[in-house]
Amino acid sequence: MSTTPGAAPSSRVIGGGKFTLLPNHGEARFYKTLPLPGVIILVHGVNSDGEWYESTERGLCEGLNERLARRPEQMVYSGPTSGRLMPAQYTPELTADGYLAPRRSADNFINAESNYSPVIRFRWGYKASKTELRQFGKNVWLNENDYWGGGPFANGCSTIADLWTEGLNDRLFLWLTAQHLNPVPGRDVYRCPHRAYYVHAALRLARLIKSVRDRQADCPITVMCHSQGNMVGIAAAFLADRLGVQADNYLLCNPPLSLVPDNFTEGWSQRGSSDSQGALGRRTYRARVDTLKNFFALLQARATSAHADARIDKEMANSNPKLGPAFTAAGDRQRHGLNGSTFGRVTLYCNPHDQVISATTVQGIGWRGMSAQEIEVTNGRGVFVQRVFAHQYLVGQVPGKSYRYWDDRWNKDAGAGKDGFWHPPSPIVAYRFWQGLASNEAIIGKIATAVGQLLMPHIELVRERVNASIEKSWSIPIDAPELPRHFLPTAYRYGKLSPQFDEGIDAAGNARQARKSEVNGKAGDPYDEHATLTSEDGSANDAAQGDQESEARLRYEHRARLRMQARRGDIADAKGNVAGEQPNGQPTKAYQAWRTEQIGKFLKEGVDQSATDHSTIVTNSEHARLAAAYDVAVGVCTLSEEEMRELRVEADWRYGLKLVQTGHPHAYLSEYFDCGKMINKQLETWISEEEATRPEGIIDERSWRKNGSSGGRK
Repeated sequence: MSTTPGAAPSSRVIGGGKFTLLPNHGEARFYKTLPLPGVIILVHGVNSDGEWYESTERGLCEGLNERLARRPEQMVYSGPTSGRLMPAQYTPELTADGYLAPRRSADNFINAESNYSPVIRFRWGYKASKTELRQFGKNVWLNENDYWGGGPFANGCSTIADLWTEGLNDRLFLWLTAQHLNPVPGRDVYRCPHRAYYVHAALRLARLIKSVRDRQADCPITVMCHSQGNMVGIAAAFLADRLGVQADNYLLCNPPLSLVPDNFTEGWSQRGSSDSQGALGRRTYRARVDTLKNFFALLQARATSAHADARIDKEMANSNPKLGPAFTAAGDRQRHGLNGSTFGRVTLYCNPHDQVISATTVQGIGWRGMSAQEIEVTNGRGVFVQRVFAHQYLVGQVPGKSYRYWDDRWNKDAGAGKDGFWHPPSPIVAYRFWQGLASNEAIIGKIATAVGQLLMPHIELVRERVNASIEKSWSIPIDAPELPRHFLPTAYRYGKLSPQFDEGIDAAGNARQARKSEVNGKAGDPYDEHATLTSEDGSANDAAQGDQESEARLRYEHRARLRMQARRGDIADAKGNVAGEQPNGQPTKAYQAWRTEQIGKFLKEGVDQSATDHSTIVTNSEHARLAAAYDVAVGVCTLSEEEMRELRVEADWRYGLKLVQTGHPHAYLSEYFDCGKMINKQLETWISEEEATRPEGIIDERSWRKNGSSGGRK
């Protein structure tokens, strides 16, 4: 395990300002800037560019100002150099038409406005090499530069070891593909590339942690992850340990990591994947438990790295503010620490309404949480705590209670909630002819799809549902430290707070810009001319509720989907380019007509789209202000403004050229974004290189032995 030495003495600027020289030799007063409380690295998941980063960073800064007694009314001087935390502001990433902002670069992606933030936004994803563009360009969403933030949605996984394996195999049986049975419009599921890009992201994150440690060896570091970003973050902990460094705290939001002992659906989907011993199928329960146990051990070892109270108080104490609670190191540790320390901790945020992590093939702890028995077998006691974010359930209560998944549901007496866990009921898997037809490119597969439509129009007879249910006795301990304010979680959508944390319909068309003037609207534009539709149950419609940014994101995603469909329909050129989805492209009239028709279809099928409730924890800044700000490690961070900027550039995979230009030791990792390769090798080959190989602490063991026995399960 890594041991980080104490920080060596160094010169640093502790205060500053601008002044005018006066003839009377009057004094210019400079105030010492209170240091940052640490570094917080945010890690997004699949199919994402960190859309939650802005709200979370804002909430963290506001919450830490309250925790550290740095609100303006609590400080003698509260100007921009006082140490009051302020989020960094970033320039727009997209044009209004849904293309990448062409002039955005490492030099201007952060606004010049004053900021003082502990947050570093980590960005990662999948970049198709020329070979992969031909092979997978028709299967996954890609932007005009052939990459996608977080990679394809369908290529997620439920164990850390799976990051070193091939991607999703969409073939279920003979001609039958996942798309034949996919009930969610817009979530197309086709064969995906190797997951090695996750390993690349995890190594970049590990080396980013090393870059922080190289600048300040004992800087408090918290890694806050969401969704599949948790898998990247946890893998990075093992890779960082190999580099002799480690973060101090992890905050896991909605992770897909699964501890379910048996899952036939997931096992069947991985029937062609093998471990180093030749066993096939799903990772074993033992492998899952032991890997998590090893991760907990890495983090628990960091508890002794906490800064001394005297050091923190000398730099940061506000023991007698005019208003509000004081901040002292000892008081903060006792109120918000685990075992008297804010270091060496893993905090889980789970959501019982999460319709992504509850998928039958996943059933992750981001939905189920961890039971007392699971905490015990993973040696989580003393390092692991959890909070439940559920509709009408108070977050931040005194630890010691349990959340009972069936009995504490807000809608347990409503409709389907009386008989099943989900209300409304989870969709039933059924045979979908047109989707299946599109997924089979070979003529024999298309014929079989047509025959299947005649022979078994209702595969739903097996009664398999998209989302898993949960045992009626399932409960999890709520053991995270009490928060200063207990609060009910709420959803934040299109600039408005909603008390309905368990959301209903989330129509795609709502993302369009509201109150767009006729001057800004374009004749013939399928978004501007879209007529409002009402959901089938009449409870919602797809009227425009968003702003220019949300509409740009909708257009950006639709362009990616159109590129994929065009490549599947042989509308793209020989290199895979789709002229109608390129900046300044010259599409044909036929393509324009097809495009308009497809976008109309996307919006129509999206009007009944259920909210996934997968990002509601992180998209509301109030959750970060009231909870996450109290779950991060706190100490003395001496990193300068320029050092923080350098780290933010390194954290963004798109700006590796800047690292090359400055001779950064981690610049070599930028090759992947440049061409989709590492050391001129496809990534699935590169991960056999020493620094990218799977660490021993990540257990590689699958369930189905070749002799027919079930392997490795406790």
